[in-house]
Amino acid sequence: LVVADVHANLAALESVIEKAHPFEEIWALGDLVGYGPQPNEVVARLRSYKLRSIVGNHDLASIGKVDLSTFHPDARLACQWTAGELHEDGRRFLEELEGAALFDDVSVAHGSPRDPIWEYVSSLEVAVTNFGHFATQACLIGHTHVPRVYRWLGGILGPDAFSSSVPLSNSAIELGSDRLIINPGSVGQPRDGDPRAAYACYEPETRLISFHRVEYDVDATQIAIRQAGLPDRLAARLQYGT
Repeated sequence: LVVADVHANLAALESVIEKAHPFEEIWALGDLVGYGPQPNEVVARLRSYKLRSIVGNHDLASIGKVDLSTFHPDARLACQWTAGELHEDGRRFLEELEGAALFDDVSVAHGSPRDPIWEYVSSLEVAVTNFGHFATQACLIGHTHVPRVYRWLGGILGPDAFSSSVPLSNSAIELGSDRLIINPGSVGQPRDGDPRAAYACYEPETRLISFHRVEYDVDATQIAIRQAGLPDRLAARLQYGT
C-alpha cells in the first residue's frame, strides 16, 4: 500500500486501509501529519503495520526542524498545533526519517528526487529535470497532493520522449522499460477537485502499480478539525478536494 500526504486525517487513512486490504506493508511518502486533527492516531495506525516511511516538510515543521515562517498561515498554525499535540514516541519516529530513500528497487522522495523536502513536481518540465536525479526505473513522490504519472519513453531523447498523464482510479501501469515518476495523490487532503482519498498499490512480483480512490467520512474529519480549533479553511477545503 502506497500512501502520501496523509496529513493527520485518520478517517481517510482508515478508509484507505480497509479498501486496500490485504497488503504486506505500507510505504508512506511523507507528510504523515500537519493540517489534520489526529497526528498521534495516524502515526500509531501506520506503525501498527509493517511500515517504511520517509519524512515530509510538514512532518519536519511539526517537530521544529524547519523554519515555519515560510509556511502559509493556515499551515503554520496547524504545524504549531501539531507540535504541541505529538506524543514523544511519535516525535522520535518522525525525527528518525529521511526525506528520500530506496524501498526495494523503487526510489522514493517526498518532494522530488532533486530536492526531497521542498520541490514540487507539478509540471512536465520539472519532471524532466528530475529524471537525472535517481537511478532506478521508477520514483514515487508526494507533496503536490495530485495524482500524476511522468514518463520517459525507454530512455530516448527528443521532444516526444517525455509525457505526463493523470492516472484514472482503478487503472494500473507496469514498471517496464520506460522510466517513471509517480505521484499517487493525497490520502488526507486531495487537491485535484476530487475529495476522495487517493492511494496506490504496488505489486513487486508483477511490477504493476495501480491507482485508487475511496470515499471517507469527510464530515468526521471536519468536525475534529473545528473541535481542535484549527483554521476553518482546513476543514472546508476537504469537502471540495482543493
